[in-house]
Amino acid sequence: MAIKNFIDTVLWTFAKSMPEIPHEYIVTDNYPEKLEEINAFIAEIEKNGYTKSFYGKEYKYLEIDGYKYWVMPCPSVASPAGKSEG
Repeated sequence: MAIKNFIDTVLWTFAKSMPEIPHEYIVTDNYPEKLEEINAFIAEIEKNGYTKSFYGKEYKYLEIDGYKYWVMPCPSVASPAGKSEG
């Protein structure tokens, strides 16, 4: 599965700013060589994910192997993606 390979080959960083809600993230700008995989991952989340509210905002989540993945809009970087345990 190409998406699983993408998940396994990028460096996920623990979000120290929210330790009470443990999650990790990647900054997609750090992976220009993986742009096609990033776009496929985002498309998979949008196509097969479910919508859930978090702090008053709606996000699309996709669960894979016990983790939830989502795309976080962020004005300072292009499409960071988030990850947390089930």
